[in-house]
Amino acid sequence: LDDAFWSSERQEVMPLGGVASADTWTRADASREENPDRRFLASGTTKSLSAIFQSNEWKSLQSTGLLPVQQAFVEACRNRLCAPIKFMFPEGVSVDEDGVAMSVLPPLPSRYDLQKLDNSIRAELSLADPREGGGDLSMTTMIAEVVVDMVERFCAKAKTAVSESGEEGCLEENGYPTENLLHDLKVANVMNTLAAGLRSAPEKTFVEPYRPATSPQHEEAANLCQSALLPGLLEIEKTVKNMILTPLCRALNRRISAAIAKIHHGNYLDESPEAEGGGTSFVQKHLSSLFDNIAEQHLSRLPPEYAGIVASTIATFAIYTFVSNASLIRPLGETGRLCITQDLAEFELALEQLVVKAGGTLSLSQVEHGKPYAELRAVRQMLFWNGLENKKTPAASVAKSMLREVWVKDVRPSTVFHFLFTFAPPLLSSPHHSKRMRPEEYVSTLVRLDGAIDDGEASAWMTTMACCDSYQQRESVDAGSREGDRRVAPVLMMLGPELLRRRRH
Repeated sequence: LDDAFWSSERQEVMPLGGVASADTWTRADASREENPDRRFLASGTTKSLSAIFQSNEWKSLQSTGLLPVQQAFVEACRNRLCAPIKFMFPEGVSVDEDGVAMSVLPPLPSRYDLQKLDNSIRAELSLADPREGGGDLSMTTMIAEVVVDMVERFCAKAKTAVSESGEEGCLEENGYPTENLLHDLKVANVMNTLAAGLRSAPEKTFVEPYRPATSPQHEEAANLCQSALLPGLLEIEKTVKNMILTPLCRALNRRISAAIAKIHHGNYLDESPEAEGGGTSFVQKHLSSLFDNIAEQHLSRLPPEYAGIVASTIATFAIYTFVSNASLIRPLGETGRLCITQDLAEFELALEQLVVKAGGTLSLSQVEHGKPYAELRAVRQMLFWNGLENKKTPAASVAKSMLREVWVKDVRPSTVFHFLFTFAPPLLSSPHHSKRMRPEEYVSTLVRLDGAIDDGEASAWMTTMACCDSYQQRESVDAGSREGDRRVAPVLMMLGPELLRRRRH
């Protein structure tokens, strides 16, 4: 039996050709002499491995792979991360002097709670550290996705802590924030603290501990983690925008709209004190102090990221609303045009200061890709357009010359339409008059409270066409009048389709 065993072992060590060298036999024999208990150990190991391979656990692992292990790890990671959230944003309940329960604003997480949550996030991400046994970089993405799930749950809890007073409950009559708004601004700061922790977690977890000896693998892990955490950052920003910033912007823009509407109270008539150069300008009188109040009472209470969003929305809305209201002023003489031009310069300076006070790196010329600022600058040139001075120029030539103007591409079609009405005869009714609306109400159909303008341009063109059609039916009555330029209506009908086509493209 022993001879049979040695012959079988010789067959295992023989090379592929079937013939083994003498040296091979010698080394094999020496190895057996040095390890006399090898056969016993080999037989024991074989038996134990055979038991493992025949177990139900191994067969289950062969059929499912490492998925159960991965699921167990992810579930444990999720439980560790989400455990502190259960105790955050508890329901606010108080009892009055009669012992009746009444709802109050819920308490918010403290700095200690947020720091503890940030430490938990970084501790979980450190499990994927390549130098600490993280192994495959896919583990980084897997843990980051669990962090994103935790952030979504945090945002869901934060929504229950917002006062939900809406834009009507944001401001006092004097423009100061209400108690509900102050609470919501604190919620925004809490969300910003969490977002700041997410943005810095990849760098602090995978790169900073190993500087200056950082490896490319750590840099790659940090980049993968940053990309995987991006949905969580977007969820935080979306929650803050929808629940807090949007109602605040709408409430502030209502106040701005009401202040700009005073532009139609005769401020730019040739005989007014402002137009004659005496007294305070319209912007200094009605808008500068309003913007300063917004910066002091609202933007200063927000982190720079969210204050920049509010300031950008306010600046966009204010520019479009001011320009639309100014273009509706009728009649508008040379003195009034000069006064509006000066106010536009002061208006630009006031908005620039508002955007700077928000604390971000954004400038007024960068808001909404520079489109509102470009229109604000172009309107100054538009106010001194003199294409109708030559009474013998036909309407078609006037329309073509206006389309060749440099400033036309930066101005909304509705602004051009309304400006041309200032040259028209009295029988050509202004758009807001034809719709029996106050100027500020008509402007609100062109510029929404969030600063959106696209929906209003088509509506403004339809109103302009209705005014021109109505004028053409009454034009014969106005034949003997020398007041206004009768070419305005045909010029409008020629300009409208082309300006709208250019805007679409």
